[in-house]
Amino acid sequence: MNVATSEREDKLLKSVLTALSETAVFKLDDSGQDVIFNQDSIYRKLLATTEPVDINGDKEAKGSLRVLKTSLNDGTNPYLNYSRGTVTSTNDPDLNLADYQKRVSTFLSLSTTKIVGIDEYEEVESGADAAHESNDDYLTDSSNAELIKYKTGYQTDFHHNRIIFGAPGTGKSYTLNRDKETLLKNGGEYERVTFHPDYSYANFVGTYKPTMVDSVKNLIGSKDERDVLTVLLDDKTAQEKYDLLYEKFKDGDLTRLPLLLGLYSDDKFKTKKKDGSDASGDNSVERNHGRAIRPYVNLISNKQPASEIAYEYVPGPFMRTYVKALKNAQSDSPKPFLLIVEEINRANVAAVFGDIFQLLDRDEDNVSEYAIQTSEDIKKYLAKELGGNPQEYSEIKIPDNMFIWATMNSADQGVFPMDTAFKRRWDFTYLGIDDSEEKIVGKTVELGKGANKRIVEWNELRKAINTELLLYKVNEDKLLGPYFLSKKIVPETEPIDPTKFIATFKSKVIMYLFDDAAKQKRQTLFDGCNDKTTYSSICKEFEEKGVFIFAKNISNKFPATAPTNNLTGDGAE
Repeated sequence: MNVATSEREDKLLKSVLTALSETAVFKLDDSGQDVIFNQDSIYRKLLATTEPVDINGDKEAKGSLRVLKTSLNDGTNPYLNYSRGTVTSTNDPDLNLADYQKRVSTFLSLSTTKIVGIDEYEEVESGADAAHESNDDYLTDSSNAELIKYKTGYQTDFHHNRIIFGAPGTGKSYTLNRDKETLLKNGGEYERVTFHPDYSYANFVGTYKPTMVDSVKNLIGSKDERDVLTVLLDDKTAQEKYDLLYEKFKDGDLTRLPLLLGLYSDDKFKTKKKDGSDASGDNSVERNHGRAIRPYVNLISNKQPASEIAYEYVPGPFMRTYVKALKNAQSDSPKPFLLIVEEINRANVAAVFGDIFQLLDRDEDNVSEYAIQTSEDIKKYLAKELGGNPQEYSEIKIPDNMFIWATMNSADQGVFPMDTAFKRRWDFTYLGIDDSEEKIVGKTVELGKGANKRIVEWNELRKAINTELLLYKVNEDKLLGPYFLSKKIVPETEPIDPTKFIATFKSKVIMYLFDDAAKQKRQTLFDGCNDKTTYSSICKEFEEKGVFIFAKNISNKFPATAPTNNLTGDGAE
C-alpha cells in the first residue's frame, strides 16, 4: 500500500529507522583482520575530518555490512551520503550531526553494544622559528626549518617507471624479479601488489578505515603498568589482588596500594608492612578514598573490550613504499625502494592512481617534475611517520630513490585500456614470444599412445601451435610464451614428468586455446579430434592421440614414433 508523505514526515521516518539501527554491529575484512564497528564510529570520524570515510574491505561485503551499504545507498540514513564504498555527511541544514552523534554516544554508553569511539587527531604545533627557501631538491614550509629531501643522487641504469609487457608465458614476472635482485643487491626494500578489477585508490594509496586498537596497550605505557592493570581487572577478591601486587609495591608506593584497590573493589582486605608483618588498622580510609574518586577517574573497566575499533589512516602499498623511500632519502646512504605492480592493466589505472598520476612525470634527476596537493589525512600521516608539522606536507613529490615497476598482459580478457597520457610516463619493454626460450630448448616429453606415441619437444610444439595461430590472424600477444607452462612443469634442469605435463597441458594450453586464443577456429585447430565441440572430449582424445588432436600443420612436425625401449622424461635412453 502506498502512503503519501510530506518531505518532513519522510525525514522523520528515516530518522526513526536510523535510530533503531544504531545498535547494529558491522564487520569487514581488512588484510585478513576482522574489523568490527558501528555507525557511531562513522559519525565521529566525519565530525573530526572533512575526508570521506571508507567502509570497503578487502573482500566482498556480507551479512550486516551488505545490509548497511544497501541501506545507505537507498538514502535511509538522513545524516549520511554513500557512494562507491565511501560515506560523507549530508550537511542537511535541518539536521545537526554533532547533536545526533552525542545522543547516539550517550545511548550506546548505557547499553552493552558500544563498540568504539574515534581517535581524536590533534594538529602538531610547529616548534621552528626559522624559514628556508625551497629549491628543486626540497619541499619546505615557511613555519618550519626542517627540509624534506627528494633528490638523493642515487644512480642506476634501471628506469624508475617501468612496464614489461608481452604474451602470456614470456617471463614478465621472472624478468622483473631478476632485475629486482640486481637493483636491491646493495640494500633497499620492495613490495609487490597485484591489481584486480575492484582495486581502488584507497587500496593503493591509503584511506581511513576501522582498525583494531588494544585499549590497554595504548592507554597504559609500560609492561609493569599493564601487569598491574591485569591483576586489578582479574576476577579475584580484593585480598588476592593485594597479595599479588604486594611484591611490586613494597619497595616504593606500598601505602598507595590500598587507595588503588579502592578504585576497583569495595571488598575489605588486610595490609602488610614492608617487612611483611601485618599492618594495624583496616585500611578503610585509603580504600574509601579510592571509592570516592572512582566516578571521576577515566578508568579502563572490565566492562570495556580489551580491543576496540578506531578509524585510522591505513596506508596502501604506494604510501608505505613512499614513506620508506623518503625516510631513506634524508640519510647519507640512499638505497632504492621498489614497488612492483603485477597485472597493472587489470584495474582502472586512472582511478587507482588518481592524483598520484601527476607524480609519475619525472625530471632529469628522476624526481617528480610536478608536486601534488595532499589531503589532510595524508598530511597528518606523513607528519606522524616522518616528523614535523603536517603543513610541511601540503605538497609532495616522488624521490629519486623510489621505483615503480609493473607487468602487463594485453592478451587477458576484461583488462582496462590505458590512455596515452598515462602510458607516456612509463618506459615500456616488450618481451618477444621467443625471447626466453633458451633454457627450455630440448626439453621433451612422451605424448599419445600406441601408433600415436611421440617424443615431443615442448618448445617445438609451442612454436608449431603459434605458427598455426598466426595463420588464423591471431595477434602476437595471444601466442604461447616459453613459460606458458611453469618451471614446475617444464623444469630447466630435470626431466619432464609426463603425468604432470599432460594434466597441465589439458588444463592450461587446451583450455586457453579452446576458450580464448582459437575460440573462433576450434574446428580447424583441433582437426584431429572426432568431437571438436566440447573441451572435455578434446582432453580425452589428447590422452590417446597426443599431438594428433591438432591440425596436420602441427602434428606433421613430429613424424618420428617413440621408441619402444625405456625412456626418461627428457627423451634420453
